[in-house]
This record gives sequence, structure tokens and C-alpha cells, in this order.
Amino acid sequence: MKIQSDKRPVAGGKRPRAGASPATRHWTLATLVLWGVGLGARADVLIGTNGDRFTGKVVAETGAAVVFETELGGKLTIPRTRIREIQPAPPATPDNHSPITNEPPVTAPVPLANPPAPQGTAALDLRTSNLAWLPPAVGHDQADWIQLKSGEWLRGHLYYIQQRKVEFGSDELDEISLDLKDVRQVYPANPLFAKFHGREQVYGKVVISNEVVQVFGAEPVSLPRDQLTGITPGGKREIDFWSGNLNIGLSLQSGNSRQTILTTSAELVRRTPATMAQLNYLANYAEAEGIQNANNQRVNGIYDIRLDQHWFLRPADLEYYRDQLANIAGKGTFGVGLGYYIFDRERLEWRVSGGPGYQYTKFETVEPGQADVSSTPAAVLQTSFKADLTRRLKFIETIGVTLTSEEAGLYSHHAVSTLEFEIKRHLDLNVSFVWDYLLNPKTERNGVVPRCSDLRLNVGVGVKF
Repeated sequence: MKIQSDKRPVAGGKRPRAGASPATRHWTLATLVLWGVGLGARADVLIGTNGDRFTGKVVAETGAAVVFETELGGKLTIPRTRIREIQPAPPATPDNHSPITNEPPVTAPVPLANPPAPQGTAALDLRTSNLAWLPPAVGHDQADWIQLKSGEWLRGHLYYIQQRKVEFGSDELDEISLDLKDVRQVYPANPLFAKFHGREQVYGKVVISNEVVQVFGAEPVSLPRDQLTGITPGGKREIDFWSGNLNIGLSLQSGNSRQTILTTSAELVRRTPATMAQLNYLANYAEAEGIQNANNQRVNGIYDIRLDQHWFLRPADLEYYRDQLANIAGKGTFGVGLGYYIFDRERLEWRVSGGPGYQYTKFETVEPGQADVSSTPAAVLQTSFKADLTRRLKFIETIGVTLTSEEAGLYSHHAVSTLEFEIKRHLDLNVSFVWDYLLNPKTERNGVVPRCSDLRLNVGVGVKF
């Protein structure tokens, strides 16, 4: 369904799907979900020729197109050739709504027209009565289908489910990210790899319906949805395991004083049902009146293996840091550890980890008679906290602590507090407070001792991909 909108598309979207017009890329699923929930039974329902089902309001019609309005997505012009049916909103009468919940009445399901059962051991029979609510195309095409809590259905490709997030590529809406709690049903076309807490990874035909996950394979599994760790479709391209973001903040000042401040950060993540590899980059550069007063880069990398619902193993925790003004030509830290999820909920996550490590530091300059390198055992500790304050506003706090020998500084930490506001899908406004601290900085050749604390407030725009 090719859709034209009176709003400009957002740059930086994930891999556009073939056939989707650029104007569709800004039409977010979050918009449709919230609009559908807010309108409830008073919303019009538009069904596309491919089976997609959307909720909103018809505001104008012509012989060639329909103008369909959503609360946040604006007015969308949809060609009639891409519309199968429009179901007008029912009148708001006591007969049509519950006086307590104001919910619409349950309508009769549309039965499947004798869909064929998938082939294979313990194959899932789509003709069973409990699946009679599925769109007719389910079981006939090679597409994945999901149903939202609002009742809407989307057709496309399921990339993965992990950390209670659903990454889905809609045929018409480009790629979208959902909270798993906002998804009622998932019906993938092909077998998947699924991982549950405390169990080995299983492979087979998967169905998620309400609060139950079923895997139909060599060993059939049926477990509550809250036991699901993750899902990865079999046969995916390697690039589909990856996601990330890029943030840039730039401040220029001229006149009586000239100042330039540039902050760059990036994140790259690879997810499977049981593992996560994450790489982070942070760089700061500042210059005032032609004099450099900040120039540092930091790279962090972790690799986690989920053991059960709470525990995870971290076989690799890496960090490289360089800050000439802090007298650090280069510092590398390697650690291993064990981690625990204190909270692991839909909108709240808090994990801690710790273990032994090793640190090597090369200093820019040192006092006469002092070694310009330091090599020492270390203890590496980390805590990461994430909370959704609102649907669009997220708070993220990450603190990494390293304990070393006295010659290497004895104690250091890197703390980042971030408020992340979603402007549009794939586009965020980020405000971060960064605090780097070293208890015993190394004295320079000229006798100057760098300051212990380095504090920065960064404001920038981020693009997700």
C-alpha cells in the first residue's frame, strides 16, 4: 500500500524495503497503535489489499484515493487500488459499547478458507478453531503476521524478538520497533530459533498468541510468554542481527570569543536470542580562542551470554580510552565477569556486573625517574539502568568502575546519564551528563597534576538504524 503523506519523511531510517515509497518511512507503528487505542470503537478501519489492517479516520474521499488521518501521523493519501475495504466507525450508543470499559462489541471471526497445514514434524495445523481469527492470507503466503493490542494486523518480516522488543519490517510501513507487551499475536511464516529462561534453544514453527508461546518442532514447547528470552528467524542475513545509533552535537560561538564544541557518540549492537554484543564510541573535542581544551575518545565493548531469567555471563568487557589533556596517551582495560538483572521488565531494566581484569596505561609525560607505562591487575564493575518515563522519553544511566594499583590511579569511573526524547521514528534528541573521574592522576613532566574530574553536558541529535 503506497501512501503519500503531508509530512516530511525522517532521514536515517533502517534499510528501506523494495517498493516502499520514501513518504511511507515516517509513518510509525507507535502512531497507529496509540491512535487505535485512543479511538477504540469510534475509529474507522482500513484494510489493505495485502491484508494490512489499520485504525484511524477517513476525512476525505475521491475517485482515486482516500485521505486517512491518524492522530500523530497526519493525513495520509492512500490510492484506492491499494484498499480492499473501509469499515466505518460504529455509532457511539449503549448497544455498541460497554458502560464501564467503553470497549466495542466482539464481532464474529472471519474463518480461514481451509488453509493448508505447514509441512514438517509436528507441524502446526492452522485449521484449528483457536486460529480462526487469523487474516485469510495467514498460511497461504510466505509473510510473517503480527496483531497489535489495538486489533490491527501487519504483514511483513519478523527480524527478531529480544529484550522485550519486537523488530518487524512491515511491507508498507518500513521497519518498526515495538514493545512486546503491545503485540497480541505473532504468526511467522518460517521456522524460528526460540530461547526460554533456563532451557536450551529450540527450533520450529512458532506461534505467540496472547500470553502463550508455542514451538512446533522435534520437541514441541508451550510456555508462558514471560519465559521467552528471544526469537531469531532461521536463515536470516547476518546484517539483520545488527542495530545501532549515531549521535552528533555541535556548538559554534563567534564574536568577542570564539568557541567550538563537537561531541560524537555511536552504538552498534548484535543480538541473538541468547547473546548480545555491544560496541560504544564517545568522543569530545573543544576549542576556545584557538586553544584546545578537550580532546578525548573512549571505546567500550561487551559480550553477554544469557544464562537464565536473571543471570548472564560476560566473557569480554573491553575499554580503550585516550585523553591527552588528562596525561593519558592510551589506556586499555580487559575484564571478565558475571552479571545479574535486578529488574528486567517492559519499561524498566537494571543490571549489574563485575569481575577481575587487567589494565595497561601509557602516559603522555611523566616526572623524571618515573615510568611512563603502568601494567596492573584490576577489578571491573558496571551498572546499567534504563527506564521509560513516558512513551517518548527514556532515562539511561551507565556507570563503569575500575579498581587498580596506586600507580595507575587506584580508582576511576566513567558515568553517563542520558535523557533520550524520541522526536520521530529513528530520530532522537539526547541530553547527556558525562562524569569521568580518576582518583590519582599522573603528574606531568612540568609538575602539573591533571584534575581528577572531567564533567561535560552534551546535547545532540541521534539517528537510529
